[in-house]
Amino acid sequence: MAALPPVARLSIAPMVCCLRRLIANSPPLLQMLTFAVLLPQMDWTDRHYRFMMRMITKETLLFTEMVVDQTLLHQKKNLDYFLGHDPVEAPLALQLGGNSVEDLGAAAHLSQSYGGFCEINLNTGCPSALVSSRCFGARLMLEPERVRDICASMRRNVALAAEENRDRPAAEVTVKCRIGVDDCDSYEELHHYVSTVVNAGVRRIIVHARKCLLKGLSTKDNRTIPPLRYEVVYRLKQDFPELSFTLNGGVRSIQHARELLDTTNVDGVMIGRAAYNTPWNFRDADRLIFNAERNPNLSRREIITRYLDYAEDLQAKWGSTEPLSDSPYTMATSALMKPLLALFNGEFGGKAFKREISTMWAKKGPRPELREMIESAMKVLPDEVLDARVEDDLVQQQAVCS
Repeated sequence: MAALPPVARLSIAPMVCCLRRLIANSPPLLQMLTFAVLLPQMDWTDRHYRFMMRMITKETLLFTEMVVDQTLLHQKKNLDYFLGHDPVEAPLALQLGGNSVEDLGAAAHLSQSYGGFCEINLNTGCPSALVSSRCFGARLMLEPERVRDICASMRRNVALAAEENRDRPAAEVTVKCRIGVDDCDSYEELHHYVSTVVNAGVRRIIVHARKCLLKGLSTKDNRTIPPLRYEVVYRLKQDFPELSFTLNGGVRSIQHARELLDTTNVDGVMIGRAAYNTPWNFRDADRLIFNAERNPNLSRREIITRYLDYAEDLQAKWGSTEPLSDSPYTMATSALMKPLLALFNGEFGGKAFKREISTMWAKKGPRPELREMIESAMKVLPDEVLDARVEDDLVQQQAVCS
């Protein structure tokens, strides 16, 4: 197995998102190496959130929510709803869940044929009781040979689909896992899991640096109670230097991600709810993490204006509350509104902004349109918050330091 090319660590610092850097001379599947990742999260990293994030950072690799293989196989007429995305969301990774070698291979084939994904990730780290009861997510870590066979099937089907549609580059198949599950939490067992999975040709693994307790802890508790053990991920990188490891768990900001990447041996860092709760924190990601000349540098007023145009276009196509034609799916106003609620977290007027929206949403009778609600709520925010740009912040910081 060939080693990864050396990385210029100076330029690095990805819930739902992955910060990457182009490695010019590496093999095609490794040309975009993850540096920081926005964690895929159910009911959070949907297409609306990703569209908004693309106006804040262009370089960060965004992840979809986990899509179950059976959903795709039984809803082939509705793939636009489950796999659909705006072209601006690229680079975009799709996360799949399931436990069947054949079905996950078929789902990977459908996803590659649909197009638009640079990566297809197998979830073997989700601690949800519902997911575990169906024998996938973190439960799969107890069957490393099955995970190996699933990944081999996914890679084989991706290659077949790419051959059938040569205008769509083959997505890289990756794996996300925990450092252990229940009593299977020794480093030797984790080492065996990784060494087994890579026999399928997997070259990149995202590791949540907590063990998962399927018995006794809720999904929420599994994200916080088991202690973080970053040193386990560092040891994996030492033992498998030819692989790319992305660290997940407890990363608070892009500044924290940059610190980890500058001071440890991991190849990437995944950011979870901190990215969803404070998306504006990513406004300097392209410059700070990727050494880009500049960030998108849009103000939040400009972001909202473009987002509302996007939302109206989607609702014109899909409907807002009632299904259109023979499709049972719509683009509900509540789902489209959700990403905007976090855009002003921690800012003066941010709580009042959300309170205004909540009040309008709770009124009896016909609800106002999304644009009317958002534009009305924006009136409680000061212009200096709405019109602030990251480049202005950087100029002020330089002035203070000079």
